[in-house]
Amino acid sequence: MDEIDRPIRHLSFFEALASLDEQNAEWRATTAGLVVLRLVDAWLDEGVQVASADAWGLTAVREAVEAMSPGDPARVILGGVVDAMATASRNDFALVAPRLMAYGRALNFDARWRLAADVYQSLLGRAHPIDEADVYIDASMQLGYCSRMIGDWNVAADAYADAGRVATSIGDVVGILRARIADARLSMSRGNLPRAEQILDDTIERATSASLDDVAGLALHERAALAIERGEFEKSIRFGYSALARSSGRAARDRVLADIAGAFLDLGVTSVARDAFLILAATAQEQYVRWTSTLNLFDIAIREGSEPGFELYRRQLATCELPVTLQVHYHLIAGRGYEIFGRGAQARRSLLEAIELASSNRLNQLLFTAEESLRQLEEGALAVHDARNGAPVPETILDVAAAIHEMKELVGIGE
Repeated sequence: MDEIDRPIRHLSFFEALASLDEQNAEWRATTAGLVVLRLVDAWLDEGVQVASADAWGLTAVREAVEAMSPGDPARVILGGVVDAMATASRNDFALVAPRLMAYGRALNFDARWRLAADVYQSLLGRAHPIDEADVYIDASMQLGYCSRMIGDWNVAADAYADAGRVATSIGDVVGILRARIADARLSMSRGNLPRAEQILDDTIERATSASLDDVAGLALHERAALAIERGEFEKSIRFGYSALARSSGRAARDRVLADIAGAFLDLGVTSVARDAFLILAATAQEQYVRWTSTLNLFDIAIREGSEPGFELYRRQLATCELPVTLQVHYHLIAGRGYEIFGRGAQARRSLLEAIELASSNRLNQLLFTAEESLRQLEEGALAVHDARNGAPVPETILDVAAAIHEMKELVGIGE
């Protein structure tokens, strides 16, 4: 392939840098990630000499990593990648693969899915599907997740299918079942709920029989999501609570609790939903979960008619660098709150901002919602309270509500 035709490696990083201010901590973090990845490429392609102690490139990369914020977890991870190359006697992919996986996960936790996907694609370009099957399967699953989060369904489907094929070829039962769960998730996204239910029920049975609790927890969580799609909120909470008991990973438990909270909110049981979202806003491992939990607390304050709560969460969220979809949700919620609290001009400005963001980013469903909200505002029909808010806890899920309240007490979070 001619050099001019060669795809640009790590294009997502270059695109991210083009949109950032050079004085921003995120710019420094993205720069460090890019130069470390480029050093890894050179180290694997050209040999260990590119990362030798007297190599100018190594010094420049170390300086970029050291320029990152001291509290950024990726700083330690990237430093570890550089150290592994600098001290290695041979350019062995296995020496850097686990650290690059950790870097991808750190980007995931910060909701930087395009950058994380770039890291996972780099790993897949190097990993042998049999000799390094663990890396290949994990990177494929993570690439599928990142692609799903940015709406790239075809890449997600291919990544999950690759993970399933490799897992099957080496007899990896956990990998096979995880790929099946991902397949069910895609079926749900495409509206094929019966197929998703069949896959998930089979996976739950197989994982339970094999005493694979974490896998069963994943499948139960997706089963809870499927129940939400059908409007079966109490059933969703029961599936979610079962998933919570079987899930050991912190991030996985956070996601399950967030969906349980959402189901309580759909039932109008705002007291329990608030407890759960308070826990997550304060303690969730992933930045995205903390953001969405705070957005839900913002919404609950409006539902419960609390203008001080509305202002508290509005100010918190106004300073966050939210992904564009969450920015639109923020302005939609703010618009409804302003109208309910008698601030019509501010409501209109927020909804117009939501329309502008949704239109410029081609978020068509959110654009429709924003335009409909503005129409309702102009007709005086936007500020409507949901009669279900403040509803009592159904008897079938009283134990779940009590457990969530106890969790909040243990964490030591106030209202």
